[in-house]
Amino acid sequence: MYESCEPTLLLNERICKSNIQKMADKVQKFDLSFKPHMKTHQSADIGNWYKEVGVEAITVSSVKMAQYFAENGWNDITIAFPANIKQVKQIDDLTSRIKLTLLLSNAFVAGVLDKELTHDANVYIELDTGGNRSGLKVTKISKIKGLIEQINNSKHLHWSGFYSHPGHSYQAHSKQEILKIHRSVQDQLKDLKTHLGLNQGSFEICIGDTPCCSVGTSFENIDAISPGNFVFYDYMQYQIGSCDIKDIAVAMECPIVDRYEDRKELVIYGGAIHFSKESNSGENPHYGPAVIEKNGSWQVIDSDTYLKSISQEHGIIRCSPESFEEFKIGQSITILPIHSCLTANLMKNYQLTDGRKIFRLS
Repeated sequence: MYESCEPTLLLNERICKSNIQKMADKVQKFDLSFKPHMKTHQSADIGNWYKEVGVEAITVSSVKMAQYFAENGWNDITIAFPANIKQVKQIDDLTSRIKLTLLLSNAFVAGVLDKELTHDANVYIELDTGGNRSGLKVTKISKIKGLIEQINNSKHLHWSGFYSHPGHSYQAHSKQEILKIHRSVQDQLKDLKTHLGLNQGSFEICIGDTPCCSVGTSFENIDAISPGNFVFYDYMQYQIGSCDIKDIAVAMECPIVDRYEDRKELVIYGGAIHFSKESNSGENPHYGPAVIEKNGSWQVIDSDTYLKSISQEHGIIRCSPESFEEFKIGQSITILPIHSCLTANLMKNYQLTDGRKIFRLS
């Protein structure tokens, strides 16, 4: 294809913009606020593609990322990571320049922030709706009430509502399983509102996982969404039912440096420092299928040609007998990443199909 001399992350602009438009259409259909997560692409240029569909508020995963997007014209940013009191000076600087929303689930952290901030910040209370990563369990009603009261009585913190990333949706194996998880999240949020006795509209509830946001057909008890991975999707999202292969916007092109006839394998320049060490699930774990470009999107070559193993710089491609004969030393082969967020983070820039390069936060 582009025959680069080193691993190159290819980005199909048409597919990427189509993914953004489809999610924007869904937001409009269900009357939701759209606060897309920028952690997948981390690019000011790609961020501008969101502005083309009317996005005004975004989500990030670090203070550094918030600083980068604030410097590139975004004025309403949520940091979807537990507020880090060791970064209070950087947080305070951001609150002096933009509308900043933080995530809290700890009374001690809330107290430190209120004491040390000199400017106002909005706050989501983070909820754990099944991901078991961070946030308060929805059943911890007394703690949630206490934290709301503490925030409402503070000087510099203003309670905006709740945020949850149902990360357990990434463990699903079908659209039906994703929908089951999504319904569970909605039911938990409904119960929470009932126990709190708060009126809808006095606060906002935002969820942020790509599977539920992509597959969900109802958003009752949800006011806003902040998915991130959907902008590129990846092979993991395809496997769990969030997207089709034609929706995957990125692929890694790697030079072939050696061939082994006896084992029908290729050696490529492309390893863990390019793809990450994340593999797919199932009976045949691997690091991504080999694809070709056809009619403007990716097509899997066959089920027996894939990135079998990786070390730091090396990648080993297991081939079917037919595909092995198609690839020679000095050519390139293209692989769909298992997890595009991690791959993009490692690669730092994107090669568009028209030859342009797009850079990202480094």
